[in-house]
Amino acid sequence: MNLLVVEMRRALHRRVVRVLILLALVACAFAGVIGFLSSSGKTLAELHRNGATHPSVLTDWWTSGGDSAVTIAATFLLLGGFFAGAAVAGAEWRAGTITTVLTWEPRRVRLTLTRTAACGILAFVIATGLQVIFLASFLPAVFANGTTAGADVDWWMSLSLAIARASLLTSIAAMLAAALATLGRNTAFALAAVFAWMAVIEGLVRGLRPGWAQYLWGENLTTALTWAQIKNVEFSRGPLLALLTIGLYTALMVVAATITFQRRDIAGSS
Repeated sequence: MNLLVVEMRRALHRRVVRVLILLALVACAFAGVIGFLSSSGKTLAELHRNGATHPSVLTDWWTSGGDSAVTIAATFLLLGGFFAGAAVAGAEWRAGTITTVLTWEPRRVRLTLTRTAACGILAFVIATGLQVIFLASFLPAVFANGTTAGADVDWWMSLSLAIARASLLTSIAAMLAAALATLGRNTAFALAAVFAWMAVIEGLVRGLRPGWAQYLWGENLTTALTWAQIKNVEFSRGPLLALLTIGLYTALMVVAATITFQRRDIAGSS
């Protein structure tokens, strides 16, 4: 537990983590202003023109299978969580301080698993807090220009679950990034690996083997994020199965990173 607390504190002291949180807070304030101005003087019908959603309508904050404020926030949180997780794990290799850390805590498996867990826990907590702030920034628009109609107990429960799922996905992204950065011994490797896989390899798989798309990261992330079956595809995959698939893939990467770190010649590689 002491090692976990230490790793969490060290992660929070990384400049990139603080900068990302600051940027997210600025974006929340900006989104609140835009939401208020764009809803001013408009009727509900105008806000929902052509099937659009608007954050000044409280129930539009979360709608399963469609665009919503939570879905938009979760997309950026996933990117931020991944980048932060990669930076936290890759910073030790970039700074050349990994040998110093191992002198203090020589048990490599314990160290890498604890650091990965620290990234995941912090990502979950920070993502939850940022989502609450993001949604709260739309309250002036809701009360002044929008409506709270339809926001019953069931809707609040579904919103809470949606926030928790978005935070969990952000946590998974941070742990995956930490594992990749540990494998590649730098932050850039994690970013390049994910970009190459998501943009190139998965694109080729979708084109050449459409039936395999249900096993890809992109499809499973979309399904878990929107919590609904993807439309106009040749396969059927529920959101719970998609979430479990993402968790399994991440666990395998964490195991691979842990084994590699345990066997690596640190003195030779640094």
